[in-house]
Amino acid sequence: MAADHDQLFRHTYGQAEHAASLLREALPAPVAAAIDWTSLRLVPGTSIDERLEARHVDLLFAAQLAGRPVLVYLLLEHKSAPDRRTALQLLRYVLRTWDRHLEQDPAARWLPPIVPVVVHHGDRPWRAPRSLGELIRIAGVPPATAAALRLLQPELRLAIDDLASQPEEELLARRGTLLHRLTLLLLQEVRPASARDPVELVDRWRDLWRALWRDRDGRTGLLALFSYLAAQLDTAPERLTAAAVRIHEDARTMGKSIADRLREEGIQQGLRIGKAEGKAEGEREGRVALLMRQLRRRFGAAADACEARVRGATSAQLEAWAERVLVVERLDQLFD
Repeated sequence: MAADHDQLFRHTYGQAEHAASLLREALPAPVAAAIDWTSLRLVPGTSIDERLEARHVDLLFAAQLAGRPVLVYLLLEHKSAPDRRTALQLLRYVLRTWDRHLEQDPAARWLPPIVPVVVHHGDRPWRAPRSLGELIRIAGVPPATAAALRLLQPELRLAIDDLASQPEEELLARRGTLLHRLTLLLLQEVRPASARDPVELVDRWRDLWRALWRDRDGRTGLLALFSYLAAQLDTAPERLTAAAVRIHEDARTMGKSIADRLREEGIQQGLRIGKAEGKAEGEREGRVALLMRQLRRRFGAAADACEARVRGATSAQLEAWAERVLVVERLDQLFD
């Protein structure tokens, strides 16, 4: 289940077919044209650094380049703002990859090329340095000395796929697999705790969603995408079911299973809150919190006026109102 950026990215691009779709457009054209994409394979055990922060994903691929092996290092960067030290971070990973290569082949005379790729999907275009050289400052010396020093510095240039600088039409027009395109769209469009409605997101790209549903291997991808929506969006669980039905009536089961899981998580959160505060009705608190969340999504700030009534309701009333909130048109109809 893809609950966050890392999990969704690893689920999609941990598969060579979808990684190839991404890399074909992220790499420089001459490099992409020279790669034998049928040879692309994920290198097992590619955790570059056991201390790597949880917000990063590292995927290392091997492929044939003009008949020779090449390592393509793929890193997802999803900070809220571009990190000016990204080139330095990737240099560490590249060096460790080369170290591992020499450990496995001590007699090797040459190092394989490594292409660092960063996929950026922040809310602003990438403005940070795109190479290691941009981080090195040489000042206060004559120009000839500065030029000589510059030649002696290590260099690493990044291939940055900056989703934040690409309009939606360009992402939709990308080539490659359906799961690849939907993954990029969700990574760029969905923000944590967003009030976006999953139904709106399905309607917006309905052709892609429906095509993925019809794909023989697409159901697993849909489950990952919907799990990501469930974890990221501040939405009523039932809206996930409604969104799934917009794709296909038979997808209702998938949407409902995720909605049930989300509902259970809300109840469990209520249980934890109840335990922490010494309350005996933790499960009921979870139901209250879930219903208020649904009401605010449907009716906005007007829902706050009925919070006292909701908190004073019985468990049976809470259950009945949770079902009725999906069909009433006005807030006052909920309590009739």
